[in-house]
Amino acid sequence: MVAALATTAPVAVLADQNISFDYTFMPIREMRVTTVPHPKTGKPVVDRVYVQDEPLVPTDRFWWSLYSRYGFNQAFFKYFDHAEVFERISKVEGNDRMRLCIERDEKKNGTLLGVSKPEKPIVVYDELVNMLGRYQAASVTYSKGIVESTHSPRMGGNIFDIAGDKFANRFVMATPVDGYGAPNIYLSLLREVCQNGMIGMSKAFRSGLTLGKGDDDVGPSMTRALDGFSSDEGYAALRQRMEVSAKSWASVYEQNVLLDLLRKLYGQSNIIEEIGQTVVGAKNIRGYLNASTIDGRIEGLEGIGSQILVAYHRMTGDACQIYGLANLDALSVKRQRSLPVKCTVYDLINFATEVATHYANPTGARALQGWLGTLLSQEYDMEGTMDAFGSFAEFHTDAKAKVLSPKVLAA
Repeated sequence: MVAALATTAPVAVLADQNISFDYTFMPIREMRVTTVPHPKTGKPVVDRVYVQDEPLVPTDRFWWSLYSRYGFNQAFFKYFDHAEVFERISKVEGNDRMRLCIERDEKKNGTLLGVSKPEKPIVVYDELVNMLGRYQAASVTYSKGIVESTHSPRMGGNIFDIAGDKFANRFVMATPVDGYGAPNIYLSLLREVCQNGMIGMSKAFRSGLTLGKGDDDVGPSMTRALDGFSSDEGYAALRQRMEVSAKSWASVYEQNVLLDLLRKLYGQSNIIEEIGQTVVGAKNIRGYLNASTIDGRIEGLEGIGSQILVAYHRMTGDACQIYGLANLDALSVKRQRSLPVKCTVYDLINFATEVATHYANPTGARALQGWLGTLLSQEYDMEGTMDAFGSFAEFHTDAKAKVLSPKVLAA
């Protein structure tokens, strides 16, 4: 995510995407929706939303912002059609006008993004791109209404060591250009050896920016943040969580949560299979693929399909095989949280950040960084266990004896 579009000229990179934005105003009652039958269930699902007679593809961001703007949710459409819901809102709401943001591709096809109050300040895309160009952001990405840029803090940007790897402080500014939400700044660490960007995408490592009201110029707020952002306490907390992760065995539950996310992103084509991008010589995904093969397939992992998932299994080990189970569902979540796999939490973090930085599109990267932020902001399942168990073998012997107990399996 952080290094996906690394450049010293963000203006040129975003210009290559050939996108533009239109902002239009209208009352909610004038918006029309067309539906089509779902291919599997046959139930009607939204196909297009008409804005001033133009059919547009709606995004999840459009619906979330619409629900937030008028205080309702998707359940309303179970009992009333869209036209009736919009009409009722318009009759009750004193000011039913809204501002809509439309993203257009090079062919001028429209995608409907966020909805916001007409009087709310908005960050204009072109002005933001020019600002990021002046500040020479280390990397810039755009996806679904949000521009993310990576920057070095004015103070405290020195390289430091965590678990034998070199890191440097960074921060990521996530700026919505569709009017839904305000810019947020997230603390980030850059792993120098692979140029992996790790973002603490959670409330614990986030700072919000206030844009003002009405016609206020948003530029001063943005430039103040880029000029002088610093968070010594935040960076210290983030570094401490990373250091502890290197001393904590990953649990079956923690590795399973990340595995499910990787499978989901792979199935949604949000992960790009290009293993050759990896930096040679680093402890990375490619290193986990050094295994004997049979007819071009990796022995023992032939049915997985994704090289990234194969590498992940080689890093964590097969938990079912380790504990002699046909299915991990035989264990309760509480039990899964107390059983180790063959890697540390630090390994999980590095794996996730490498996928996010080098192999995922912006949507996939954001999902992985969100998982990472949640992980870092709470206590690890087996925090500090490497102080008591220096190797996986000695920890595994005790854990396996417990998991094979009939009493434990019944828990």
